[in-house]
Amino acid sequence: MLVADERTADRFTLDAGDVERLYYGFSVLHCLPVGMVGENAAGTGTVMREDTVRGYAEQAGFADYEVAPIENDFWRFYLLTP
Repeated sequence: MLVADERTADRFTLDAGDVERLYYGFSVLHCLPVGMVGENAAGTGTVMREDTVRGYAEQAGFADYEVAPIENDFWRFYLLTP
């Protein structure tokens, strides 16, 4: 399975760039509220870091995951394998 998420730094810092701050704005105002709808919702907004994707992959039963070697300024791609 190929998963796409915003390309951000490994951790959020006060000196995060404009694009990462924009992603967090989207997360708080749209993605997080939408991610909290429904029974047993995970409540994940945008900007999932590698450890979050790894945890979700393990919970879903995927045996392995990797950051796909796809260069893009705005997106990071993860490849999940059974």
